[in-house]
Amino acid sequence: VAVFANVLAPYDPVSQNQSVALQGPSASHLAGTDQFGRDVMSRLIHGARVSLYVGVGATLLTLIPATLLGIFTAYVGGTTDYLIQRVVDAVQAIPGLILLIAIVTVLGSNLINIIIALSFGGILTNSRVMRGATMQIARSDYVEAARLLGAKDVRVMLQHILPNIMPPIIVLASLGFGNYILAEASLSFLGFGIQPPAASWGNMLSSEGRRYMYAAPWLLWGPAIALSLVVFGMNMFGDALRDVLDPRLRGAQ
Repeated sequence: VAVFANVLAPYDPVSQNQSVALQGPSASHLAGTDQFGRDVMSRLIHGARVSLYVGVGATLLTLIPATLLGIFTAYVGGTTDYLIQRVVDAVQAIPGLILLIAIVTVLGSNLINIIIALSFGGILTNSRVMRGATMQIARSDYVEAARLLGAKDVRVMLQHILPNIMPPIIVLASLGFGNYILAEASLSFLGFGIQPPAASWGNMLSSEGRRYMYAAPWLLWGPAIALSLVVFGMNMFGDALRDVLDPRLRGAQ
């Protein structure tokens, strides 16, 4: 739906038509119209594109450096690992939403900056997960054998450790995708995310749904249901991946 938004959306998501403002769901407007006469279904479809960009962009921008940082700190250990973990502790002590708002306020509230803000805290948090997974693999016999055979550290990390921590990476990606979409919606709802008239599920809830939740409840239902379904679906997908990829859970079954 997000990929083919321009084809699937029946109307321009920002085109206004006051003559049909605040009309309920009908044959011509399946999800109704907002206070400016804009088609809600079209805005939902284009809002899905924003969510896709945020989910994919923030997930990639988080997991790639988080994985490399986690592998590096676990493999090197010592003072380097200790100092990096203390930085992670300091960042995690800051409430996530406050950190997001602070970064977006400094950088600006466009799509790229929102993705960067969402990724900042996630890099450090996920690097700790990758560090734990790496520490288990780094003590395995085949990693020790590679070291004894003279393999360079970079080769050991990329060829022997990285492929064996792919299951938690995949699970983190699937779970993080939904969480980043929800975080962007929270920012937009508070006025720090995607700004109107651009279509975003978060600003649809804030600028349209909240103001007319009693007079025009369909403005609230659409983005709320869309957010719930996407986040629930990605969380279920992540749980299913964990069940398939985690050998301990397979053994329990």
